Amino acid sequence: MKELIEALAGAVIDAQDRIEQHQIAKLGQYFDEDNRPRTVVMRLPSMQPDAEPGTEDLYRAPLLGLVPANALKIKDVEMRFDVDLGALSDDPLPGARPTATGSDWQGSAGAARKSVQVHTRGPLVGRRSAAHVVLRVEGCEPTEGHARLVGQLNQVQGVFDTQQTL
Repeated sequence: MKELIEALAGAVIDAQDRIEQHQIAKLGQYFDEDNRPRTVVMRLPSMQPDAEPGTEDLYRAPLLGLVPANALKIKDVEMRFDVDLGALSDDPLPGARPTATGSDWQGSAGAARKSVQVHTRGPLVGRRSAAHVVLRVEGCEPTEGHARLVGQLNQVQGVFDTQQTL
């Protein structure tokens, strides 16, 4: 059973790692091969105080600052099992130690305890075992590094040229 729990915990950790790797790959789409931010140039009616009618401002904005950050993390995991129960035995559980007081959950010192076997490797003949796993993710706030990067990119966006329209 310990191995099953370790394997399930490892699967949850791997799932979170895959989410993070996907988010890193997505972030890379907002930069070119020289690690410069990808931008979009928009033609907007000029808001310059001395602009003549019909002039447009060319406004450059980094794409990363225009889209929301969709950071996800695993919120919780629910696992339900239908398992087959085996025979009852009077053997102590592996790794159990007798206690000095004999009053806690491990039972009296030297006394045998009842235990039950759990079959997790597959169904017994004519029975069915099932595991149901529910993995919930939630959105989370962008990291401080992401927020700083977007803030820096927002400072460099803006009008870079004004042109007369045709």
